[in-house]
Amino acid sequence: MINLPAIYIANGAAIVLLLTILLSSNKSLRHSLFDEKIYYTMIYINILQCLIESVVLFMDGKTLYGYRTLSIVLNVILFANNIVFAYSWVIFADYKVFEDMNRIKRIYPFVAIPALLIIIGCLANLVTPVFFVVDEHNVYQRTDLFIIPYAVTYFYLSYGVILIYSCRKKVHKYLFLPAILFMIPIMIGSLLQFFFYGYSLVWLGVSIGMVSLFINVQNEASYVDVLSSLYNRQYLNNVLLTYSEKRDKDSTLVGIMLDIDNFKSINDKFGHVVGDDAIFTAGKILRASVRDKGKVFRYGGDEFVILMDIKNAQNSQKEMTDMMDSIETKSALCNESGEKPYKINFSFGCSVFQNQHDSIDDFLKKIDASMYEDKKRKHCEGILSEKRHYF
Repeated sequence: MINLPAIYIANGAAIVLLLTILLSSNKSLRHSLFDEKIYYTMIYINILQCLIESVVLFMDGKTLYGYRTLSIVLNVILFANNIVFAYSWVIFADYKVFEDMNRIKRIYPFVAIPALLIIIGCLANLVTPVFFVVDEHNVYQRTDLFIIPYAVTYFYLSYGVILIYSCRKKVHKYLFLPAILFMIPIMIGSLLQFFFYGYSLVWLGVSIGMVSLFINVQNEASYVDVLSSLYNRQYLNNVLLTYSEKRDKDSTLVGIMLDIDNFKSINDKFGHVVGDDAIFTAGKILRASVRDKGKVFRYGGDEFVILMDIKNAQNSQKEMTDMMDSIETKSALCNESGEKPYKINFSFGCSVFQNQHDSIDDFLKKIDASMYEDKKRKHCEGILSEKRHYF
């Protein structure tokens, strides 16, 4: 038996929670990053599901003209959106772990195959019962095959959590707990709705999970520089403070400071809008170069810092050299493409963080001084024409 008041309360509460997230988010920043685009897509799907499910359950058993056809169409949308939501969660989880769009493009067309098959089955349900049937009395009933979309949905949801757990050393410590908190209310709500048709609890559970992810997104946003999509200086200070309190003799923290050569001339010649684009392009180059080998931060202006935690101290110099070579290679490829009116080249400085002797300021001053020497060399060789002052 359908309990309409309970359904309206549950779905209404879910919509209120989701609208609160949308209203609380910064509209100027919303959808600026790929993971945020996926996250807000999930929010909109959640709201749509709450509304459609409420309408479908209201119409169930009512035989007014057009209700049966509308009920079939809306149930098809419900089934299809379930899969789209779960698939979106997997992409969200993968991107949070690897931050690699090439990986997404390479792997996830294949991961989408089960979802596409379910959607095809949903569309077939418009003309013949596949996952559900709506009889002549407009009463919804599940078929024996309805377990298939449920299984695929759970596969995607579970795969996202397993991916985060298995790669937890590559992600921030705060990511795994929100993933678990995201899944628990979904599992509870969907299982209850699975066994007790007529109660709507799954999307309330999903909305509670989305709130936990929202807290995660907000926490991360406070550490991300919007212009470059890199971590900001505040997060750099936090990472260095955490490392300075460690006494891990089995690893060495190395830092690379770099800035964009002739950046002032880019602003002067093309304007600050193009200058901002140069910062974004530099961030893209650095993310592609660093990947999971370290963390990259926008230190300020056109200056950036890369931190790498190297397990074998004897390899520290080689790791830094290899990283700088990789950045120069990717910068050259970007410049050769001719897509931008400017060239991106970097000056480098590097050093090892001796946490038993160096303060954070000492470490930053060392890599800044090292970068200044590289900049000074380029001025002497006539590579740079831009005058800068270092403090």
